[in-house]
Amino acid sequence: MDPRVIRTRALLHNALIELVTERGYEPITIQDITDRATLNRATFYLHYRDKDDLLLNVFDELVDKIVPAPSMEFDPEHPETSTPNIERIFDHIAEHASFYHAMLGEAGAPFIAARVREYIEGLGMNWLQFLQPDEENAPVPLDIAVNYIGSAYLGVIFWWLDNGMPYSSRYMADRLICLTVQGLQRSLGLPPPEFSIGGPELSES
Repeated sequence: MDPRVIRTRALLHNALIELVTERGYEPITIQDITDRATLNRATFYLHYRDKDDLLLNVFDELVDKIVPAPSMEFDPEHPETSTPNIERIFDHIAEHASFYHAMLGEAGAPFIAARVREYIEGLGMNWLQFLQPDEENAPVPLDIAVNYIGSAYLGVIFWWLDNGMPYSSRYMADRLICLTVQGLQRSLGLPPPEFSIGGPELSES
């Protein structure tokens, strides 16, 4: 790519990130972005359709920095081997905490929260298919399980950011793996449930 294009896009990316962390996303205008980037509006439209297009490009670039892409494959008997992969995601979010906190909050863009969840669910599906390659033997369909993981992880990430990241990335990764692999009962030190997951009370009506 032409170095001038790279420089221009970097200016626009940085301008958007700075403005989002200062004001949230919704109030920002393209004029605000170009003023902060010291560029004109015509230059902006040479590269992006609108501010949503710019934001998606910024998000994709940030996610691409999680290299190598976190693998969700691990030995279910030794789930701690996956901790560094989940930890890397939390490290990335912590590095851009102000941006993610603004984007996932009320003043953010809902489609970015959806993209974060989509990213988590993509990794989660790889993980679930590794753990259970034969979906017919799974009492809970994988699409339900992966949506559960996506919602739960996204909620925990926002809680973590909203509370000033009170725990380390490693601690968060450990606890999420514990909840995901061992379930809520065992994670809380409670006895296993009495019902059978394949029993009639959970069968499809």
